Amino acid sequence: MTFLSMRCKMSTLCALAWLLAVPVAGQEFRATITGQVTDPAGLAMPGVTITALNVQTNEVASTVSSAEGVYSLPFLKPGLYTVTAELEGFRKHTQDQVQLEVGRTVTINIALQIGLLTEQVTVSGESPLESAKADRGMVIDNLRVTELPLNARNPFMLSYLSPGITYNGPAIYQRPFDNGAIADWSINGGQNRNNEFLLDGAPNNSIQGGNNIAYVPPVDAVQEFKIVTNSYDAQYGRTAGGVINVSLKSGTNDLHGSVYEFARRKAFDSNEYFFKLNNREKPDHKLDQYGFQIDGPVTIPGLYDGRNKTFFMFNFEGYNEATPNPATYTAPDAAQLRGDFSNLRDAQGRLIVIYDPATGRNVNGVWTRDPFLNNQIPADRINPMAQQFLQYFLQPNTAPPAGTDPWRNNFVFAPNLAFDDFHNYATKVDQVLSDKTKMFFRYAYNKRTETRYTNGITTGPAQDGQLPLERKNHTGVADWVRTVSSSLVVNVRAGLNQYLELARSDPGLNFNPAELGFPPSLVNQLPNQVFPRLNFNTTGTTVEYQPLGRATRNSETTTGFSFQPNFSWLKGRHNVRGGLDMRLTWYTREINNNLFVMTFDRRFTQRAFDQPSDALSGNSFASFLLGAAASGSIDNNFYPTLRWNYYAPWVQDDWQLTNRLTVNLGLRWDLNTPVFEEDDRLNYNFDTQAVNPVSSRLPGGLQVRGGLGFVTVNGNPQYPYQYDKNNIQPRLGLAYMLNDET
Repeated sequence: MTFLSMRCKMSTLCALAWLLAVPVAGQEFRATITGQVTDPAGLAMPGVTITALNVQTNEVASTVSSAEGVYSLPFLKPGLYTVTAELEGFRKHTQDQVQLEVGRTVTINIALQIGLLTEQVTVSGESPLESAKADRGMVIDNLRVTELPLNARNPFMLSYLSPGITYNGPAIYQRPFDNGAIADWSINGGQNRNNEFLLDGAPNNSIQGGNNIAYVPPVDAVQEFKIVTNSYDAQYGRTAGGVINVSLKSGTNDLHGSVYEFARRKAFDSNEYFFKLNNREKPDHKLDQYGFQIDGPVTIPGLYDGRNKTFFMFNFEGYNEATPNPATYTAPDAAQLRGDFSNLRDAQGRLIVIYDPATGRNVNGVWTRDPFLNNQIPADRINPMAQQFLQYFLQPNTAPPAGTDPWRNNFVFAPNLAFDDFHNYATKVDQVLSDKTKMFFRYAYNKRTETRYTNGITTGPAQDGQLPLERKNHTGVADWVRTVSSSLVVNVRAGLNQYLELARSDPGLNFNPAELGFPPSLVNQLPNQVFPRLNFNTTGTTVEYQPLGRATRNSETTTGFSFQPNFSWLKGRHNVRGGLDMRLTWYTREINNNLFVMTFDRRFTQRAFDQPSDALSGNSFASFLLGAAASGSIDNNFYPTLRWNYYAPWVQDDWQLTNRLTVNLGLRWDLNTPVFEEDDRLNYNFDTQAVNPVSSRLPGGLQVRGGLGFVTVNGNPQYPYQYDKNNIQPRLGLAYMLNDET
């Protein structure tokens, strides 16, 4: 592959990567309480102190109602609260058991009664409505997260409970490390895999695989999460679907913990059809999913008492599974390894003839080959390199099933256990710096290692499979909230996450092909020293014999940095929010789909090369013994680090026209930079005036005009296409409360 063609292909890859990666902006995961305070006559009451107390941590947030009696308490952690309103000359108003859920804005209108401040009016058992926003969605609360049965204990699968959600992935791949399949959601008819996954308000998507989920937290670490199916708020953008916003638990003043183990064993499983058919006992299927979770105040006896101030949460989970993957393969028998195909027959007993490609000639307009004598390839015709490969082939271990070709399906690979080893860690620390300042830090990490054999070979360099497949996640966020005044609260959040997926076969890497007889002139040019991949097909891609070696080695890393300053400002009846969502993305691709691949098929040993449908002549293994490859491929790719930046300023005004009617007005501007490559190795355009390099090989000084242009070359810019600056999005929503319950 030439450097120009590589650059052309990478230009296409850049465009595909950008089109596939369509996450929305990560935004607020905490709750807000808002409402209006009135006197007994229904008139607005300014200057009332409203306080929200988290009953589990004793954290306090307070504000003062505006001249219109309106108040707002933003950035409240999900949990159970008691809300009070106080003003001299009026009875203290208390509403307890106020449950705040992730991403929810609840309205609590308060009517104060005349009396002494020492007197108290308590309202209990009422569930405040979310009547201040037009956004629609569903909260999966902590009770359902922890108590409902979950396949493989993946909390994201509870999204099934929300109306308008369609899961498009396979049911078998819902484990917490199946990052691709569990991203296959369609929300309210939106496009598949076009949804945003947030963790504590920070982005949790991976570009790899087409917008995969990156980090999946353990169930016991999740407080709750919300699925936003219709997002009218300006804080959301760039979505063709919805938003799944997960909030991890925070510690409280009480120490809590859990220890768990979920297990599957052979004795509890039914037998598979394949094992019954072959009179084999059930495989030893094992699954252990275990861990512990603990949260509470940070306390160091005699040194530090973190109650009401410092809280922690830590969760560890392990997952170990051995899964049977029985399979039947075709391997060359001892006679075929010697070049003896005298018993190569189909299911009807007809001989499949092996023709000598060296005897091809034109006889009266018909291309004619001669068959090998007795359907046997002479020993001196077997290719020396083919001889070196013979030691790596499978050896038949069973008789072919009745009614099939007597040389096929002669190797049973069972139980063929695939091993998964997965470890998951999540930790979070919350700190109350003062009544006006709070912050938290969260870090999580997991790693999945899969070992799975796919060609029946379990030793040596000719193995194929996930040996291993690795997926690693690092994700962290820091968040700071400051109450500047009774009407202004600011929040700054920064996140950094990295997702790595690496698929390879270690036994075949760093193998010297010269050991098989390949000449140094070829070996020294190989970009990757590997054991070659040999395919044996009838025609096209239909497998005739089980292949040797692995064709691919891929590594993809997504690194994302997010910075999200925002504010909440109460002015009269206007609750104005705004901020900036900034994303910086690095996407490194090391893709090798054809490390060193050779394919053999029937055509070189068929009666006629151009009649591949002839089932009674030719054999791919016979072609291999003769050294007659149908095709070969070696990729010589460069490994780009693609980058793009995203900036989205936004402002939202929730205008409370009356106690029952709120108008949501918003404006957002999504600005995406074009994709660029860290070392400027991207195509720019087709230059019709450039002198094509082929001109140097033409006689008489002839010149061919036209060739690919590249970024930053000959005055070209760094970006392969222009900025898209017109993604300005006005928003309008209405929320009306018909009565106190609707």
